[in-house]
Amino acid sequence: MATEHTRGGNAVQTAMTQPLKAVAFDLDSTLCHYALTVEEVIERALERVGFSDPRIGKFDELAAEYNAAWCKAEEELRLPTEELRRAAWTRILNGRGAADEAAALSIADAYSEIRRETGIRLFDGVPSLLDDLRARYRTGILTNGPSDMQWEKLTKLNLADAVDAIVVAGDLGIFKPDPRPFLQLLDRLEATPAQSIFVGDSFEHDITGARRVGMRTVWIRSNGKAENPDWTPNHVLRHVEDLRGILL
Repeated sequence: MATEHTRGGNAVQTAMTQPLKAVAFDLDSTLCHYALTVEEVIERALERVGFSDPRIGKFDELAAEYNAAWCKAEEELRLPTEELRRAAWTRILNGRGAADEAAALSIADAYSEIRRETGIRLFDGVPSLLDDLRARYRTGILTNGPSDMQWEKLTKLNLADAVDAIVVAGDLGIFKPDPRPFLQLLDRLEATPAQSIFVGDSFEHDITGARRVGMRTVWIRSNGKAENPDWTPNHVLRHVEDLRGILL
């Protein structure tokens, strides 16, 4: 069976009594994925610029630190993608006692180059899934991330016209799990939280944020992370295409 768990808190249980009108999705790691992981891109970027310093540490630890530095820079600075990457790498090198502004800029630019070269792609079945869902429900996408990067992805992946409404948190300067981006998307979908369900891979940003506004939730747990011990989403799936067994 695709569904592993099907229970939730009071707000979600109340929502379950309402007919479903809208289905909303996260973007990254829910509908699409990069060809390379963060760890793989970092390894290639450091090799490309010839940066070698024992203080840089292990690639998996560096990837986790990069993700954290990226999110912090995104929320604090509201800069275009290239500048955010440079700010994140400056923060990382400074934090590891390897402060070198020129190196930080070189690594960030190499990271961007490798991302462009290797690309991003939709998970199998996503185009037909969105088409079939749109025939029955209002559909939308809510994604964190800087405006330029996320809109470029949406356009390249032919998603900009594949759903009824899109909210990019970078346009607002307010990011999931804050309730406001969820509510703005619901307003554009002309649906209440109780009439809606949110599908995402991040328990912290997607599932917790959607639950706070009273939406039903579907967690795409493809990475095996543990969930919150206090409550579970309405559904837990391995792949987004498994949503067919619930909604179609």
